[in-house]
Amino acid sequence: MQSSPFIELNEVAQLCQLDQEDLKELLDYGTIPVVASDSDDVCIPSTSLEALQKASQIRRDYALDLFTMAILVNYLERISELERTNSKLRDEVAQCSN
Repeated sequence: MQSSPFIELNEVAQLCQLDQEDLKELLDYGTIPVVASDSDDVCIPSTSLEALQKASQIRRDYALDLFTMAILVNYLERISELERTNSKLRDEVAQCSN
């Protein structure tokens, strides 16, 4: 996928099939953290891309409004975080059992 830890908004819009206005509105909601790159372009962490793509697809499939998509992105990111934590804890338990 991406080798850079950040992705410019133009690329995010293309990958998520969102127009620039919708993407900026999601940023206004605080859905995704924003950073400035070396070229002074606005970027987001590449770790946020997967949740944005999933939420964007669900939005298109079910004709959801943008605010609902913002909520969905937050839940998808939280689920991913919990899955990573669960996996880490399972590995620790497995190591203790040996």
